[in-house]
This record gives sequence, C-alpha cells and structure tokens, in this order.
Amino acid sequence: MTEPSSSAQGRRVLVAVVTGTVGERVQAWRAEHDPGQARRIPPHSTLAYWPPMVDGDGIGTLEAQVRHAFDLPVSVHCGAVHEFANAEHTFYVSLTATEGLDRARTRLFDGTHVSMGTLTPWPWHITCVRRAHGRDLTALRNAATTLDFNDAWTIDTVAYLELRGDRYEPVAQWKV
Repeated sequence: MTEPSSSAQGRRVLVAVVTGTVGERVQAWRAEHDPGQARRIPPHSTLAYWPPMVDGDGIGTLEAQVRHAFDLPVSVHCGAVHEFANAEHTFYVSLTATEGLDRARTRLFDGTHVSMGTLTPWPWHITCVRRAHGRDLTALRNAATTLDFNDAWTIDTVAYLELRGDRYEPVAQWKV
C-alpha cells in the first residue's frame, strides 16, 4: 500500500542524494520501516523545498546556481536516528558538523544565477520514516537504534526531482 501524498503532482524539490554506504544503509532501513517513502523518493537531505520551476535553458541556470553553492566539497557527520517532536513522529538521521552545508545553502539562496526564493533555515537531517503517527513507536524507536552511523557523508550528488505519479523522478541530476 502506498501512503497518500500531500504533495501536488508536478511538485519539485532540490535534494542532496545520500549515496555510498550511508545511502545504502539508510535506504535498506527505509525499505523495511517505511517502504512507501523508500519507493517514492531516494534517501536525501532537502536543499530547497520550493525551488524555481525551470525547464529547458532554465535547467542550466539552476545547475549554475547549484555549482556556485557547492564550489567546495561538503561533508557532514551522520549520527543517530532521532524523532522530531511533530504530529507525524518523523524519524531522521541527525546531521552535525554542517558548517560547509550551511555555507552551501547560503550560496544556493544568494541569487547569483537564479532566485531560489527566501532562505528559511531548517535543521539538516535525512528522513528515515516520514509519518510514524499511528504506528508502533516503541518498535520504531528500538529499530532506530540499529541505524546509528557515527560516519561522514560527502555530498556528491544533487538532484532536481519532480513528483510524477507516486514517485519523485529526476528532472536533472548533477555530480558536485
């Protein structure tokens, strides 16, 4: 059964795709504990929740802004899984040592090549279970203890994704 989406068809997001061993572990855990979301969108940390809707030549402008933001390699530290204090009981991998990612986000939203809108910072994280409301939270909390990373993730892939049907599909993707 696929979880209903609260996002409209055509919605676009800009994400740092979690690759490598960290990405494989997160995706395997999500496939077991949140299979609908694991199929819907790759493991990621969101860079822009509402990026500009661009196509054609605009994709090149967006790419230029992404490359401007990620002009240096960016690594973060992945820690334990935590639970947001929200109605959905969202479970996420904590990200720390995010100074480089904070710098990239500031540059992403500086409008050098394309306006990304207004920058409203949010806590960096990798979602593991999007909506746990109504589920056995004790079991999820226990399972979450198996996903403690204490490892670095170097951001090497940024994707511009669009919701098509029940999945986010790449409009564009770049190695950074």
